[in-house]
Formats: sequence, structure tokens, C-alpha cells
Amino acid sequence: MSRAVVREGFGGPEVLHVRDVAEPHARRGEVRVRVRAVGLNPLDWQLASAPGLAAAFGVPTPSGFGCDLAGVVDEVGPGVVGFAVGDRVYGGVLARAAADHLVLPVPLPAPDVLLHTPEGIGDDTAAALPTPGLTAVAAVDAVRLRPGAPS
Repeated sequence: MSRAVVREGFGGPEVLHVRDVAEPHARRGEVRVRVRAVGLNPLDWQLASAPGLAAAFGVPTPSGFGCDLAGVVDEVGPGVVGFAVGDRVYGGVLARAAADHLVLPVPLPAPDVLLHTPEGIGDDTAAALPTPGLTAVAAVDAVRLRPGAPS
């Protein structure tokens, strides 16, 4: 068995429950990640409390909880290129990061992402990077900031 945080309705923390779930395993084109750290952001709580926003992001009820994670690849299915057992990884997976194990297709469909964790970055730090990092990139793009541009 494995554990996952499951959101069974809309609201605050009272709609989140740690549940025993069947342990997932990687199949063809998939990796399994043993999650070591989860980063939570305002978006996670908004998806849990706002049915309209959850629908806009395609998040069903029930669903998992949390988007940002860090961990280690512990299974690799046939046909996967770029990841191996033992690789440290981090990334964002919409509304399902808070679990012992995640099985993810490689490559992941947008907006989800799975990357190799750089050397010297701990799991706690890596799990705090995806949503804030993507937000920063979007802000830079929105103001059309370019190298050498006046500030």
C-alpha cells in the first residue's frame, strides 16, 4: 500500500484526507517517483476551495492535493529515455503531488513538468521551486524583460 492526500470535496483542510491507496507501478513510457518533499502554494488551496477554478484547470473531485514535489525515481518503465532509477527529480504535477509515490508519463504533458534536481539542491528546496519559478518566468515574459533592457 501507498498513501496519498485526497481532496474529497471543496473547502479548507477538512476536505483533505490521508488515504491508503494501491501502490502504483511504472508501465511502458512511465517513471515512478518516490516523493520526498512537497511544496504547497496558494494555488493548491485555491484549487481545493474553488469549484470553478478546479474545473478551469481540469481538476476533478475527488482528486489529489499539491502540485510541487521532489523525490527520487524508483521505477522506470520500458521505453523511457532520460530518467533512470536513482535519479533525483523535482517538478510540478497538478493536484497530485502529496503522495508516497507518483507514476508519471515521460515526457509529461504541459503544464506538468519533471526535471533532474541540480547537484547541491536539497529536496525541500527543490520542492519549493516549480510554481514560484514558473510564476517568475511568466512575470518576466509579461513585462517583456530582456537581457540588457533598461530597468
